Amino acid sequence: MAEQQPLDVNMFTSPFQLTKSMHRDIYHAVEPSNPAISAKGKVVIVTGAGGGLGNAVAVALAEAGAAGIVIAGRNPSTLEMTAERIAAVGKSTPVLAHPTDVSSESSVKELFERVREKFDKAHVLVNAAGTMNQGMIGDTPLASWWGDFENNVKGTFIPTRSFIQCFGGEGTIINLVSTAVALAVPGISSYASSKLAVIKFGIALTIEYPEMRVFSVHPGIVEAADRGMVVDAFTPYAKDKQALTGGVSLWLSTPKAHFLNGGFLSVNWDVNEMKAHAEEISVEKLNQLAFLNARLSPDGHAWGSK
Repeated sequence: MAEQQPLDVNMFTSPFQLTKSMHRDIYHAVEPSNPAISAKGKVVIVTGAGGGLGNAVAVALAEAGAAGIVIAGRNPSTLEMTAERIAAVGKSTPVLAHPTDVSSESSVKELFERVREKFDKAHVLVNAAGTMNQGMIGDTPLASWWGDFENNVKGTFIPTRSFIQCFGGEGTIINLVSTAVALAVPGISSYASSKLAVIKFGIALTIEYPEMRVFSVHPGIVEAADRGMVVDAFTPYAKDKQALTGGVSLWLSTPKAHFLNGGFLSVNWDVNEMKAHAEEISVEKLNQLAFLNARLSPDGHAWGSK
């Protein structure tokens, strides 16, 4: 009998690395206690804040000294838990917890009215709310399949539009997406295609609002504890800490990340290594979506070329 090979826990992470250095846990450059990425003076809105990743983002920004944290989600009890975590690390950081359905225009409108009443201004929006339907296309009810678009796409559009309407076309927007957009695997068609739409939406935002910074962020394969959306087959590879997404989101809220504007990045990528190659990333558009692998031109693709 052939000897069983040890499990490579990075087999679904390392193939998607832009940087040689890979992180699956928090490190100094994105650590909330790092004064170089302080959130002082910023009011931050986090949707999906009752979930593990939204919770981690809200806590990281509070720990970094944010002037205010707005946490939105459907479940009041989980929002209360997030508020308690913020209180434990954020000292006197003011918190507004508001139950919100991000796919409802009226619900989001009410949220932003409360934000303006309490803080007047917001500087960062993190769209962390989302859903994942699993199932083969022919076996999936319409409501389940389309639900991912209602929550992931519409639920990103409505808060983003409100953010622009209330506070102008400036600030930072961080949309949580997934490398599932690059995988051709069965059972996640609605999730992968909806997240791809969110990435394209982020590109459109930077074109229409050049004073705004927008990032599409893959949070990694988050460790099993309270990780929310789960694909059982990936559980053995789920080693990324939620705090890493929080730290990277904090870093993205600073001008340091401007060279990545409008593009995709993974929390596993090393921010210092990317910064060292900022010009190449920006000029070559290394973190931007490509259309086709073919080289399109008026003369057509050069067949046989490499």
